[in-house]
Amino acid sequence: GGPPGPPSGPFPAPPRRPGRGAPGRPAAGPLMPGTLLADRYRLVAEVGRDRGADAAMWKARDVMLERDVAITLLVGTWQGDARASAALSRATRSAHFEHPHAARILDVVRPGGSPLPTGVLGAAVAEWTPGRDLVELVADGPLRPSTALRVIEPLADAVAAAHRSGLVLGLDHPQRVRVSTRAATRLAFPMPRGEATNADDVHGLGALLYLMLTARWPGPEGSQAPAGLRLAPHAPGGGPVPARQLRPDLPVELAALVDRTLDEDGGIRTAAAVHRLVTQMREGLEDDGVLLPVLENGQTIDADDPTEVWHDDAVPEPGPDPDRRRKLRIGLTALILATLAILGFVTYQVITVVAGGGSSGPPIVVIPETAAPAPVPAPAPPSPAPVSPPPVAGGPVQLSSVAVYSPAGSPDNPTRINRAADNDPSTTWSTSEYRQQLPALKPGIGMMSTFTAPASVASVTVRSPSPGTRIEVRSAPTADVPLAQTQLLGAGTVDGDQLVIPLQAAPPTGNLLIWITELGQGDDDQYVSELADVSIQRAGP
Repeated sequence: GGPPGPPSGPFPAPPRRPGRGAPGRPAAGPLMPGTLLADRYRLVAEVGRDRGADAAMWKARDVMLERDVAITLLVGTWQGDARASAALSRATRSAHFEHPHAARILDVVRPGGSPLPTGVLGAAVAEWTPGRDLVELVADGPLRPSTALRVIEPLADAVAAAHRSGLVLGLDHPQRVRVSTRAATRLAFPMPRGEATNADDVHGLGALLYLMLTARWPGPEGSQAPAGLRLAPHAPGGGPVPARQLRPDLPVELAALVDRTLDEDGGIRTAAAVHRLVTQMREGLEDDGVLLPVLENGQTIDADDPTEVWHDDAVPEPGPDPDRRRKLRIGLTALILATLAILGFVTYQVITVVAGGGSSGPPIVVIPETAAPAPVPAPAPPSPAPVSPPPVAGGPVQLSSVAVYSPAGSPDNPTRINRAADNDPSTTWSTSEYRQQLPALKPGIGMMSTFTAPASVASVTVRSPSPGTRIEVRSAPTADVPLAQTQLLGAGTVDGDQLVIPLQAAPPTGNLLIWITELGQGDDDQYVSELADVSIQRAGP
């Protein structure tokens, strides 16, 4: 579907109709169990409500085929006709999409062709998914990281597949997702809003993961949390606080994934990237694969009964990959052609030797005498362009403060950053340990140094026991400026105990960023970097 745009956010509240006396559709009355929809679907029980989309989620019974179905009802007043029509069109286009972790849309009910209850603007009918929704899943508190990753991974796979097909899945509400006792996850009520974008789906993955890890919903400040959930507290910038602020025991990489997926300014923007990172994080984590028993209609669901619980085991094995078979045919054809060429060359050589008689000496090559060409004078080398000499180092710059700079997520060990600027190489500040190299989860991590007075800088000396650490030195107008507004002055890679980075001439600055773009290789395939001492030399007169 092309590059995603910014998340569109929930539906705004419908405006009041201007004027008087104009006829309009009456507001939706209370929908009751037993109500018959389109002379076919009898409502059984409401299982969720998405107020942002004016949608109600019901379990219903298909009286013709005698099976349970999931129905998403669009409810509201006459003002909702246009956006309801757009949502129904989206649902119709999504009906051909099939994925084991997204319920298949079976029917789309539009107004006019079928009888609808008062105030119902349309409906999407999908396969029924037994289990419980994510709101019920976190009712007793946050989930373990391994469980949350297991729940979100199939959803990320479904979203990535939908985006490859040019569709938006509509993963933006925790009650749209249902989970079985074996953590078989499914989007149970697929019906994207009419103006939803790919970025909304990616943001929804981050929101659901945030909810499972913190039991808080990261909705906009002042909004109403779905199904009585508690809203996450908000940072001064307006977004939810980092997940690790509510759950300090979270792995650094997982917290960074959540924060960057929710970040609307330069965060993770594709579902394929989310799915890849979640899959990598699940490797090596212990997980029993079982959640608490699920109660539905007052009865405990038997996790071993395939007729009661939707299982991954019920998904058929995927067929042969056409792309892989095509590549195999191309490779075999190239191999056959190469073999024939070699056989032809050998045959030609044998025939040449046999037809050449008894002469076994080398062929005689006659080179005619020609006048030697006049030597061409070599062009004169270009004169080097004038280069301004680097500034001469003077004394050290006095610092007023240092802080961890991490605009894309939680700061790493913020209380120990002073150890990198205390003129004592025996004390160090360390980044967190990562399973992926930068910039998989973060574009970088660094130390922002604030001077006591603006100064021109000539070089930076870094002592580090982490070879392979790539460091950029950047000037910044303020300590909390975005990375894009900093200026690169020099860079280098740690390859010993000490790294000296000469800096290009620049106007005086009051802040200097020591920005790590690649981490050193630690033990157990972990990536981590330490800074033992950082000193900044001012430019001499």
